[in-house]
Amino acid sequence: MAHPTPSRREDEQVSSFEAERAELRAILESEIFQRAPSLAQLLFYICEKCFEGQQDLIKEYNIAVEALGRPPEFDQKRDSIVRVEAHRLRKRLKEYYETEGKDHDIRIELPLGAYVPVFHRRAPSDGRGEAGTAGAAPGVETGGAPARKEAIAVETKPDARFRLRLGLAAGGLTLLVAAGLVLWKGGAGGSAAQAPKAPAKPVDLAAAVTVGELRLAAGSADSLRDSDGLIWHSDRYFEGGRVGAAPQLEVSGTLTPALFRTWREGEFRYRIPLKPGTYELTLWFCEPQLRSGTDNARTFRIWINGQLAAEEFDIMTEAGAGQTVAARTWKDISPAADGFLHVAFTALGNAPLLSALSVVPGTAGRLRPIRIAAREESYRDSSGYVWSSDRFFFGGKLVRRVEPIEGTDDPELYRGERYGRLTYTIPAPADSTYTAVFHFAETWFGSKQGGGGAGSRLFDILCNGVLLERNLDVYREAGGAFRALRKTYRGLKPTPNGKLVFQLIPGRNYAFLNALEVLDEGKPVSGARPQK
Repeated sequence: MAHPTPSRREDEQVSSFEAERAELRAILESEIFQRAPSLAQLLFYICEKCFEGQQDLIKEYNIAVEALGRPPEFDQKRDSIVRVEAHRLRKRLKEYYETEGKDHDIRIELPLGAYVPVFHRRAPSDGRGEAGTAGAAPGVETGGAPARKEAIAVETKPDARFRLRLGLAAGGLTLLVAAGLVLWKGGAGGSAAQAPKAPAKPVDLAAAVTVGELRLAAGSADSLRDSDGLIWHSDRYFEGGRVGAAPQLEVSGTLTPALFRTWREGEFRYRIPLKPGTYELTLWFCEPQLRSGTDNARTFRIWINGQLAAEEFDIMTEAGAGQTVAARTWKDISPAADGFLHVAFTALGNAPLLSALSVVPGTAGRLRPIRIAAREESYRDSSGYVWSSDRFFFGGKLVRRVEPIEGTDDPELYRGERYGRLTYTIPAPADSTYTAVFHFAETWFGSKQGGGGAGSRLFDILCNGVLLERNLDVYREAGGAFRALRKTYRGLKPTPNGKLVFQLIPGRNYAFLNALEVLDEGKPVSGARPQK
């Protein structure tokens, strides 16, 4: 269906709301609205509709589907989300104009029982009594006949989604672009995978605030702090999809379960304004359903800058179980020619799902070193290296040891210990080989509490099913209890889907681990052989 061509008069109206747009930006950048990104998105949507002369399209159904991410089958008789969010928005605007915006010349209000905002101008203070345009919505002339307004026709196919581009940078919320239509279907049809089409309207790079490091909690309306003290921002830069949440979800493989109790689901993409450079991208997943024995129930494709990055991605296969964290990392990531990093998810079987996303500066050709300490907090060693709190684990129990450790410059590294039958699944791009260094200190056997000594604890170490160590006896190799031991294995090949799966399997008593580091050797996989 063709879109009518706006008249010159309409173009003037659409472009003449500089003051109203400035007020909208001020609101969205305020602390009050940064704490409520869903309300910021709703306000952005209804105001932009007004600025574009499309007040007639501000209806409950359109708001639900286009602004709040509800599916096309949304039933406003059964779901009151729009009315609830509008009520919250009115309260938040009132709070804003009682505090940060109390001296502003323009006020944006949402009248009771309506979804079309009005823009009130403060009367001039020069004594002439000129009232301005109090109560007028954009596109409506006051003191005369209403301005001519021609609704823009929109083809309402079930698979057509209105995508908002609402950017929230670490330093404040940034409007990346006005609304635009994106007709976007999944790549399941046909024999060849095709990347999702680019958005119809480009983002104004001059208005975008680029980021150099970013961590997002997908689907979350609030930021949160992980066990290392790092901030994961509320969801932003997304287009499409819907929010899922399970506040009481039990999650394995993480010390920060709250990060995986919300998610974005459906067909969606992220468009992140990224500074030039080389980055690592890590996507984090957690299947909220146990779905035992139902692999292939949720499969999808992952695209990075229009290129297929993962075919038939299956969270259950990646994690090994439901309600368990899985991650996939890509190195040598750079923004596309338009200055944005594009990450898209298209369905093959059931809806794609993402729990979290991180983009951090990287080193060309190499994965950043991964250093993990089996403890509840991060640790900076004597060389200045930072070891993250425990992650990528499955099984075992975390404990704290207090005994002093000899034979190391970093005895604190051995305070934490995970013991039991252990698996660590490290996301490592498959185009390189890696060195793994395991850190141990026996603090139970050979002590007053545990008794015994050499031969009391034996366990195997495997990488991707290949035996690295048979019947490791930490006590014997370290020369006694409370002594540090390092075991290094080089030339390790990741699986084709980019994983190093380390298993510590008990032979006599429990296996254990104090710390693990994985280092990219910068060598191609072909011809590499594991060696001690």
